[in-house]
Amino acid sequence: MSYSFLGMSLSSIWLLVGALLLIVELALVPGIGFLFAGLGAISVGAVLIAGWIDDLSAQLIVFFLATGFWTAILWKPLKSFIAGKGSGFDDMVGGTAIVFGRPIEKGKMGEVKWSGAIMKCQFDPVAEGLATVDPETEVIITGVSKGILIIRKK
Repeated sequence: MSYSFLGMSLSSIWLLVGALLLIVELALVPGIGFLFAGLGAISVGAVLIAGWIDDLSAQLIVFFLATGFWTAILWKPLKSFIAGKGSGFDDMVGGTAIVFGRPIEKGKMGEVKWSGAIMKCQFDPVAEGLATVDPETEVIITGVSKGILIIRKK
């Protein structure tokens, strides 16, 4: 028995939801765990395509089991990749970047452009007198913490 919703097969819906969860994790809300749920949803889509399950309750069980599986397999490697023994960004420290998009405000995350890449940043907590830095302003990278550039005004 094959089900569909809004003209799409259930396997397509699971694959689409998985892809959307991955995009949300990578582009919008990193570190929240949507990566594992996205991989779980993609797994359900693959199992449906293979024809191993059909029932909605079985799909949900596979989703939660697959999400747990991917979490167990990838949690430690991803955690050490993000934290790293060293940041792996030592060549950036001391370099300059350009504030990108919106002004960066103290206590809030912002974005800078460094070597053609747009990266998340925040003010150096020991920098004094900073309230905001306008776009297109040069800043100095004083450190990198978990993939986020630590900056101060030049």
